[in-house]
Amino acid sequence: MYRSITRISLLAVTLLLLGSAAFGAAIDASSVPAKPTFSRDVAPIFYAKCVSCHQPNDIAPMSLRTFEEVRPWAKSIGRYVANREMPPWDADPGYGPFLNDRSLTDSEISTIVRWAKKGAPEGDASDLPEIPLAKPAGWKLGEPDYIIELQATEVPAEGPDMFRNMVHETGFGEDKWITAVEVLPGNREVVHHVLLWQAAKGGGNPESLIGGWAAGAQPEELQEGTGRLLKKGHPLIGDVHYHPVGIETTDVTRIGLHFAKNIDKELVNQWIINQEFEIPAGDSNHEVRSTFTFAQDSHILNVTPHMHYRGKDFTYTATYPDGRQEVFFKTSTYDFNWQTTYAFEEPLAMPAGTRVDCVAHFDNSKRNPANPDHTKNVRFGNESFDEMMIGFVDYVVDEGVSPLPLPSPVEQKLRELAEQFPGEVWRFEMPNADGGTDLNALHIPHEGDGGWYVSFANIVGKAPITDIQWNGTTEMTASMTPPGQATMQLEGTIDIASKTLAMKITNADGSGGTVEGTLAE
Repeated sequence: MYRSITRISLLAVTLLLLGSAAFGAAIDASSVPAKPTFSRDVAPIFYAKCVSCHQPNDIAPMSLRTFEEVRPWAKSIGRYVANREMPPWDADPGYGPFLNDRSLTDSEISTIVRWAKKGAPEGDASDLPEIPLAKPAGWKLGEPDYIIELQATEVPAEGPDMFRNMVHETGFGEDKWITAVEVLPGNREVVHHVLLWQAAKGGGNPESLIGGWAAGAQPEELQEGTGRLLKKGHPLIGDVHYHPVGIETTDVTRIGLHFAKNIDKELVNQWIINQEFEIPAGDSNHEVRSTFTFAQDSHILNVTPHMHYRGKDFTYTATYPDGRQEVFFKTSTYDFNWQTTYAFEEPLAMPAGTRVDCVAHFDNSKRNPANPDHTKNVRFGNESFDEMMIGFVDYVVDEGVSPLPLPSPVEQKLRELAEQFPGEVWRFEMPNADGGTDLNALHIPHEGDGGWYVSFANIVGKAPITDIQWNGTTEMTASMTPPGQATMQLEGTIDIASKTLAMKITNADGSGGTVEGTLAE
C-alpha cells in the first residue's frame, strides 16, 4: 500500500565496541564460507546493516566502510555480533516483516564471527562491492525547504534538566505538507531530545506532532505518499529537553523541513499512553496498560514503544470488531538506549472499532543495572529518571486524506472521572489564543491527589494536583505541576447552590487569574 523510507529513532547512543564478553558459544555454521574474507563475505553484510550509522559524519564512533577502518575492531565486532548486541534490533522474532529490519540472520552472524576468529582476512580487493557514499556533514537530507532557528539557550554546567518551549511563527499563507524533518542541535552534548509541534493559532497548546529527534537519531523521513499537515496561521513549537553535562554552554538548535505539493494520506501520530501509573519500589515486573480504539477504517504503518530505564518489555495487541485478537508487535528486550521505529513492510489493517491495547512491564528492582533508584516509587514524568508508557502509532485512514474530526478526548475523560468520583470533578471552558475556549477537566478530591486534564495533541495530558487542603467543604488550596513547568498554586471556592467552582491560579512568577467551572454530573 505504501512504501516506507527507513526511519530509525535512537536515544542515548554510545557505540563502544570494547570490553565485551567472550564470543557466544553456539554458532550456526550452516551456509557459512569455510574461510570468509572481508571483501567477499563481510563487507556486503556491513553495507546492508551497519554503515547507515558507522560512517563519517554520523552517530557511530567509528566508520566501517573499508577494510582499513574495520580491521582494528574485528575482535570486538565479532563479540558484539555473536551476543546479538549489534546491530541493535529489539523486535521479537515472528513479527513484521519490517522495512528497516537491520537484524542479522544466523548465517550472517556466523560469517562475521568465523571471519573475526580466523584473523579477519581482507581477501581479494576485486571482490569488494562498491563502497557506500558517506553522508555529508550538516544537513543529511540536503538543503531543507524551510529552516527554523530556535532561540539561543544558555545551559548551565550543573542543575536539573531544562525544558524549553520555543514558539516559531512561520507566516505561511497556505497549508503545507511536511514529508521530512531534520534536527541539527547546536550542541549535541546537552540536547537530549527535540519535539516539533504544530500549535493552536496564537501559540497556544500543541495540537499535533510534526516530528522529533533524540540523541543519535537519524533524520525523520515519512513514508512515501504521506505527510504531516501544517495548517496556515498556526505557529510551531520547538520543545527542547536540555541535560547539563558539567560545562556551561549555549545551544542554538535548527530544524529543517521538507515539503511536498501533494500527498496521498495524512500520517497521523497517535499516542497510546498511560500517565497515571505508579511503579512500587523494588517491583521487578510491574504491569502498565494503555488503549486506543480506531474510529475509522485505517492502516498502521509503524509503531514505536517508549519507556525509560526501567522498561522491560512492550506488546501491542489488536482486538478486532469480530472479537478476534492478534499480537502484532512485541519486544521482550526493551532498551532505552536504542528506541526504534518499526516500519511494517505491509501496513496493518485496523477496521473501525478495532481496539489496540499496549502492555508494558517495568523492572524497578535492584536487579536492573540501569535503574536510577530502586528504593523509590516511580510515576510518569519528563525526566529520564521518571518513567513513561507510550505506544506510538503512525497510521493513515482508508477513506479520504485526513481522519474525520474526533470528539474532544477531554470530554470522554470528564465522563469517566465524573462516574468514578461523583461530586469531585469540574468542567472548565478555558479561553485560548484563538479567542475561543478549550475544554478542561479538574479532579479535586477530599482525600489524596487530583489532576487537571487538558487536550494535548490527540491525547489527554494530566497536571498532577497535590497538597490539597480543605477549609470545610467549600474552600481549598493546592499545588499543581504541569509536566516540564514550574509549580502553580491553586485557591478554590465552591458555590454549592450554583454548583460552580471559582479557581484562582497563581504562576511561579506571580502572574495568573481566576477561572470558573461547573460540576460535572
